[in-house]
Amino acid sequence: MTQTMLDLGLADRLVAVSGIEGAEHRLIAPPGVVAALPRLPDQSPSLEAVLSADPDFLFAGWSYGFSEARGLTPARLAEMGVATYTLRESCIRIGPREPISMDTLYADLLALGGIFGIAERAEAMVADFRRRVAAVTDRTGTVAERPRVMYCDQCHTDGAPLSVGREGMTSLLMDLAGGRNIFDDIPNSYVRVSWEDMVRRDPQWIIVSDHRVPAEAAIRHLTAAPQLADVEAVRKRQFIVLTYAEQTPSTRNVDALERMARTLHPERFAR
Repeated sequence: MTQTMLDLGLADRLVAVSGIEGAEHRLIAPPGVVAALPRLPDQSPSLEAVLSADPDFLFAGWSYGFSEARGLTPARLAEMGVATYTLRESCIRIGPREPISMDTLYADLLALGGIFGIAERAEAMVADFRRRVAAVTDRTGTVAERPRVMYCDQCHTDGAPLSVGREGMTSLLMDLAGGRNIFDDIPNSYVRVSWEDMVRRDPQWIIVSDHRVPAEAAIRHLTAAPQLADVEAVRKRQFIVLTYAEQTPSTRNVDALERMARTLHPERFAR
């Protein structure tokens, strides 16, 4: 979400951000912009911490800021005179929503454009994304063999990894790129899975998030784990590294889609 605000040219409107500690080097912005962002001290801020920044508006998601348990909700903030916008992908955390699509992202961008008075800028960005996505799906939409793909976060330890069900942006990108999410039977976004289930589903490619933990550490753990030795993606060293902004809803999703599609189906993009 921070990357989206930066890409929309709204850095000067940010009175505080949270959750970027340890990932600052992955944010893309002109020199000095990221370092100058005011920050709340906690990755998951409280209502009081948010109010201390004296915001007019909060852009957040369920599990990405909003939390009933911490009392940080759109309804509570409205009582305090703070307007909000909720990341649409995250709404699956609190109830049913329409199946995820690129329109889920575009709706966020167009809404932010309207809120901040930059509608033309947001509309131009969405139009460019639509063109680029179509250029990919024109090539991948008819693939007969869809490689099995897994998103693997927090994969640098023996603890249960975090993956994605069919309602997460990462799963949508897999599908548009001509792959198939091995956990697409889970009607949720980001979920804990077991290594045993991963082995049984046998991904041919593994997406590794290069976020707070370097991707190299995750790949090193995956390739050294004896129980994963027969997983095709591990055996063949077939990994795709994405930044957090690339694989969660943001203005960097189309960059990730283009790279994923070329990796999974290079023959479809050969000149």
